[in-house]
Amino acid sequence: MGSPDRDYYHRDRDTEQLPSGWQKSVTNHPTKWSWKSFIKYFFIWLAILFIFLTIFKDDKTQQKSDSRPVNAVNTLLSSITPPLTQHCIPLPPHGSSYTIEPSVMKRTDVLYSGLEIQNKYSYPMVAILGDSMSDKRFLAISIASDDTVQISVPIGQYSMQVLVGSDWCNLEKGFSDGAVVSVSGGISIQTGSTTYMQFNGTSLQPVQMALGYRISQPVDAQSVSQPTEMIGVGKVELKQTRQGHYFSSGTINGAPVVFMIDTGATTVSISSEIASRAGIQKCAPLLVSTANGSVTACTTTVPEITFGKFRLTNVDINIMPNMPGDALLGMNVLRKFRIEQVDKVMRISSR
Repeated sequence: MGSPDRDYYHRDRDTEQLPSGWQKSVTNHPTKWSWKSFIKYFFIWLAILFIFLTIFKDDKTQQKSDSRPVNAVNTLLSSITPPLTQHCIPLPPHGSSYTIEPSVMKRTDVLYSGLEIQNKYSYPMVAILGDSMSDKRFLAISIASDDTVQISVPIGQYSMQVLVGSDWCNLEKGFSDGAVVSVSGGISIQTGSTTYMQFNGTSLQPVQMALGYRISQPVDAQSVSQPTEMIGVGKVELKQTRQGHYFSSGTINGAPVVFMIDTGATTVSISSEIASRAGIQKCAPLLVSTANGSVTACTTTVPEITFGKFRLTNVDINIMPNMPGDALLGMNVLRKFRIEQVDKVMRISSR
């Protein structure tokens, strides 16, 4: 056996005769390396998880930080623009009026009469007219202390509230340091009359207010009217209708109207609608007897009436409630003419 063979033999022999402990150590060496790797990778993943949680936390914090200015802006806006019911404004100047229901307070199918309110109270006030049968408000008027307002409103029955104080807010809240006083029974605006109201008082806590109330009738228009004058020559021929009536077109104060000729009527009569069109706002109350009984009307004098070729000035007329048709041409006008009726034709001519 040569030298190389001997060396190999000895190496092989030495390997076979190693102590069992060493062999175990050598055999378990790969196991120790796997445990270290596990620990190594565990800490690596733990570090990655820590970094992920840190990033997530920073992102959430950033989101919270971004939301704060939005909340602050919303809060600021709500404080700048409070709800309408809480928004206070300066008291409107004396005599200012606010129409809450134009369909009621600006009607053209009814007559208007005057309302005068005198504030002798120590504080300004806002008078509110409303529906006497509900809580609806129609009109608000600002009245300074020791001053008076005069307005024209549609005839009718109204409720009235009076807001008094010194620190005005709005129509919903009134005066922040004042009170709301209701006029018992409301007020009445009558045809051809002026309603006067005077409020007196000095205190707010408690409110001590007295009301003076009266309705004034104007001078009878018939007692001061000038004689009616007829202008024009010629004649008007009118054909009888199937119902046996005669009609003529004309005007009252320039407003177009269709007159029915009525020789049984004492005075020219018109409806409330025609009176409104003609701009008639004041008249004196009058009790009129009709075929259906007595009714309360009003009377006034108009500057001009025309029909056909004729014009009349300073003509007395009656304004009738619930009158069918436009107008009746009565005898206070017809007696100034010659009237003939032949074969269903009426001729009205100047004398």
